[in-house]
Amino acid sequence: MTLNTNRQPEADAVAVHSGVDPIEQQILAAGNLSDAQVEAIRGFQRRKGLTFGEAAITLGLVRRDSLFLALSKRYNYPVLTFGGDEARFSRELVVGFQPFSAGAEAFRSIRSALATGALSQGKNAFAVIGPNAGVGATYFAANLALSFAQMAVPTLLVDANLRKPRLGSLFGVDPKTEGLVEALTRSDAHAPPVAVDIVPGLSLLVAGATAPHPQELLSSKEFLNLSQNAQRNYGVVIYDTPAALDSADAYVVASRVGSAILLGRRNRTKVADVKTVSQALESFQCEIAGTVFARF
Repeated sequence: MTLNTNRQPEADAVAVHSGVDPIEQQILAAGNLSDAQVEAIRGFQRRKGLTFGEAAITLGLVRRDSLFLALSKRYNYPVLTFGGDEARFSRELVVGFQPFSAGAEAFRSIRSALATGALSQGKNAFAVIGPNAGVGATYFAANLALSFAQMAVPTLLVDANLRKPRLGSLFGVDPKTEGLVEALTRSDAHAPPVAVDIVPGLSLLVAGATAPHPQELLSSKEFLNLSQNAQRNYGVVIYDTPAALDSADAYVVASRVGSAILLGRRNRTKVADVKTVSQALESFQCEIAGTVFARF
């Protein structure tokens, strides 16, 4: 994935690197590796294009489950294992299940770019918007939110895709769980039914019941109040939205939130469509915090 922190959707945007990796720090701090083993890991890492942690595990010099447990205990680092209660979570949550992978590192790079850009300017809420279905907006929103939680930032993930909501299934939430729709229809913006700390540091507001008129709900003063309250109560708020060229819902959410991450998919998303959405967002006075093109 790549992130362009300028406003123009350039396909060759370059990701910002995320600095010191706490996973690599933890491996080295444990002191269980010899200098020769560390050199072997770094050489394998360079040859295969892996992160340090993934290279160490692949070579059999570090056990994945032991490292996950150490990270979780020492840093309260939200990593997901393959057993116990975490079994309900989707394997699409690569930041949690594969924190050493190149995909997880890409999300950390995007997180760092936002932290040094929009967040440092006081903007802490972002609508994730793709021109068309199939660009991976839900996948992106979920993993980006989890990456912020790993940085010990209190994060809220909101499923504002009231047409085809999917965040609840990624996190193993009961489909009958109340969510955004109930909060808006009951004018309950100050106390929405949020699943607090569904993983450490990450709270989730699912879509809830089927909405007969999604756009009207998202245009309501209740949604505006809810979004403003969320920005005050959380360090970061991420909104998943439906495809922008399929309905105006995404633009409505963006106008309430004030900042968006524009998402495309290489070899699938047309540059013209990205430009169309970009221009529309500007007409809604929504700032584009970054343009991301996924390579999957």
